[in-house]
Amino acid sequence: MSRAHVTALVICLILTPIIAGCGDDDAVQPPDSKDTDLVFARDPASAPVILSGSEGWPIFPTDPGVIADAEGYHLFYTSYFCKAKGKYYYSWDVDNLAACNILDVVATIGYAFSADSGYTWAFRPAPVVMPGAAAWHCGDLETPHAAVLGDTLYLFYSATGTYGGNPFPQRYQVGVAVLDLQGGTIRQRLLDDGAEFTQVAQPVLPYNTTITTYENNTQEPSVVIRNGKLEVYYVGLGLARPDLPAEAPGQTITTIGMARAVFTPNLTLVEKSNGYILPDANITETKYFDGAYYVFATAAGDGEFHCGETIVCYISADGIAFSQPKTLLRSAVDFDGWGLMAPTLVVGEKEIVLFYTGWSCEDHPCFPEPLPPNTRFGRPSDEDRTCIYGAIGRAVAARTR
Repeated sequence: MSRAHVTALVICLILTPIIAGCGDDDAVQPPDSKDTDLVFARDPASAPVILSGSEGWPIFPTDPGVIADAEGYHLFYTSYFCKAKGKYYYSWDVDNLAACNILDVVATIGYAFSADSGYTWAFRPAPVVMPGAAAWHCGDLETPHAAVLGDTLYLFYSATGTYGGNPFPQRYQVGVAVLDLQGGTIRQRLLDDGAEFTQVAQPVLPYNTTITTYENNTQEPSVVIRNGKLEVYYVGLGLARPDLPAEAPGQTITTIGMARAVFTPNLTLVEKSNGYILPDANITETKYFDGAYYVFATAAGDGEFHCGETIVCYISADGIAFSQPKTLLRSAVDFDGWGLMAPTLVVGEKEIVLFYTGWSCEDHPCFPEPLPPNTRFGRPSDEDRTCIYGAIGRAVAARTR
């Protein structure tokens, strides 16, 4: 999620252009690849587990990244945080506007904890990391993914900043921040202690601004821990004008897909793919279980702002030859009726729990004046004739292999 600007009480969001192909569920599989028999059902059936835009809920949550340990589920998510008594706060109360300055916001990463497998959540009020002073990550931080190796909690994310002294909107680099757990749990360190991550000084996967290449944008990382190393899977964009913002006149996306890089625990790069390992995949999370790599991704829709998008899955026995994408979830209920994106999964012994961003749309202005009671924060669309709302849904599939 990226911030564009704030006008009165309206915040307009502009996300990275989405152009991934939907694929054919019945297409012939490539040699040596496997199909997935995962079948997901929403649980709860017709309600999200996280709402948005009203008191007690995040302002505009998106891009969930969930990991689990013995205590429960840990959610890292992108949202706006607004100024409250000199600090940034995750929620907004329309009936008490003075408590939280919606005109002074930062787009960054929040945290929540669930002790009941993701049905209910306790939210940390403050962000876990703030934009840095360095040019490469002084803008928005988004699309978080966390992983634990030893006693270190790693948080990978996409960052925007400035280039040549000027704002460089919609141009991302992958950064990482770390937190020493000090023998405690993730919940204790982040929720009880209020600890913040320490950002690594340079991007671990920098963008290329010189030539058109698959790494003109590096974004949307996810992490697999294998053999004592961090396998980082990330989306790369090729741009026709690599030295210009993504929205500059004449700028076009030439390629999109998922690439792979491997790091040691001290974040030394030891291996990187020479191009995409999975072309056309977008907003992905990679998991390795039951002897195969599973890539859960977002397939393109048919309209603005993620309209009509679906969640798909690719699978590979070797990480080289992938199946055609199989659709796992489509829009079906009110809270994801506009579209759904950004899958993240917890793989348990008997079931796999999927969380995702769901979008809904209502035919009225987002912020009419004067604001009526119980106004919910959303994204204006169609010149503010309609309003798009975010939420996070939950679905479950049996683990069959």
